[in-house]
Amino acid sequence: MLAVLSAPAAFLPAVQLPASRSHVQMRIDDTFAPAGMGKEYLQQPRKPLSEYVGASQELAAFPGGVVQPWDPMSFSKLNMVSGNNPDVGWLREAELKHGRMSMLAVTGIIVQSSGIHLPGNAEIDFSGASNWATAPTTLPLVAWSQVLLFIGLVEGCTSQGLFDLYNGVGTREPGNLGPFFGSGMLSKDKKAADLMRLKELKNGRLAMIAWAGIMSNHFIPGALPGCMFN
Repeated sequence: MLAVLSAPAAFLPAVQLPASRSHVQMRIDDTFAPAGMGKEYLQQPRKPLSEYVGASQELAAFPGGVVQPWDPMSFSKLNMVSGNNPDVGWLREAELKHGRMSMLAVTGIIVQSSGIHLPGNAEIDFSGASNWATAPTTLPLVAWSQVLLFIGLVEGCTSQGLFDLYNGVGTREPGNLGPFFGSGMLSKDKKAADLMRLKELKNGRLAMIAWAGIMSNHFIPGALPGCMFN
């Protein structure tokens, strides 16, 4: 995997993308994988990065007028090298999950530091919860049970079709939590729904940067100027 991440894009198989970008499927005809070791997955029609909401093109203008989504590390092309590497859909779901957890984490730090707790927890000792860095080791089992239950519910909703998503087959939408907390909360208008997906994606990316800054400021005081959460 490290060799794949460090390999320049020139060593990756050439892929021809159709001119139209509306519901395009990308097919890889030439792969490095032998039969029986992922080749059947590599040759499946796949949805390219350009078809995903939030595929940035701000810095993607290359000489010759060719415009492609910005992916300098070629993470979206890992599945072209080996069937053991994840598809773009799986990477998008991982990004969404990290972004959502980071948004919850940053909000939790702000709320807990203010002394606000979930209702019905008056009997729980939250004396160590005001400091986010020590809260994981000071909170009682009852509080941790709530966290584990929440994680179990989310992972249970997204477990179906996870391997198909990794292999680039199937039709499950990355990050969709179902009709109650997923696509059911979006507008029926595709343009409006995609705009909301883009907002979530960008807020999640910002939250991941914020979370990294808060952690850096904790271990290296002053690393994030103005940060009150030490």
